[in-house]
Amino acid sequence: MHPFVKIAGFFLLLLMMPLLSATTILLLCGLISLLAAGLNFQHFSRLLKRMRWLFISLLLVYAYATPGEYLGFFPLDFAPSYEGLSMGLLQIAKLLIAVAGLSTLFASSSKTHLMAGLWTMLSPLRMLGIDVARFAARLLLTLHYVEQMAVGQKLKLDFSRLDRVAMDAIEADLSQPLLIEQPAFGWLDRMLLSLMLMAALAWLLAKFSLLDSVFKAWQA
Repeated sequence: MHPFVKIAGFFLLLLMMPLLSATTILLLCGLISLLAAGLNFQHFSRLLKRMRWLFISLLLVYAYATPGEYLGFFPLDFAPSYEGLSMGLLQIAKLLIAVAGLSTLFASSSKTHLMAGLWTMLSPLRMLGIDVARFAARLLLTLHYVEQMAVGQKLKLDFSRLDRVAMDAIEADLSQPLLIEQPAFGWLDRMLLSLMLMAALAWLLAKFSLLDSVFKAWQA
């Protein structure tokens, strides 16, 4: 599969998520998490371990800050609500879809292929005078450092280290010509792009329909 199709599919998945039902989101979360674990279990499990406190915090915030029916088997002063727990789990599932999708993207494609996909996606920016190849290379370098920081054995919040990431991306040796190997688009790539285009149009129509409903309600 062409890397551009993978990257476009990842972004489209994030855009379409607000339109999906809770059941679909939970099912999608399980499938993508299994795929990410199957491609690189060690990397994905370490990533989830790093994010466990974020997941717990999200669940607690939604469980205790969302009004609704309280769980009966908890003391009333400490009882979370059913609605809060449901919303918290749904937000965790959405975050897991994004994390697992990104992990799948990196595990299924080499850095060179990802650069080719980014170059294809960003190529319209050349009309604005932007050097797309250099921009894609620096973006991938930054993502690589961030990924290494996220899954490292010892993760320590150090702002000077974050500054170093930015400087390394800017000061990278890009004086040599960048050779980007573009894989050919196959029939499967064209079919998937067509389906994604139709899904994107459906998303836009749904967004405009929602805005139109809000505008009419405001006028009433």
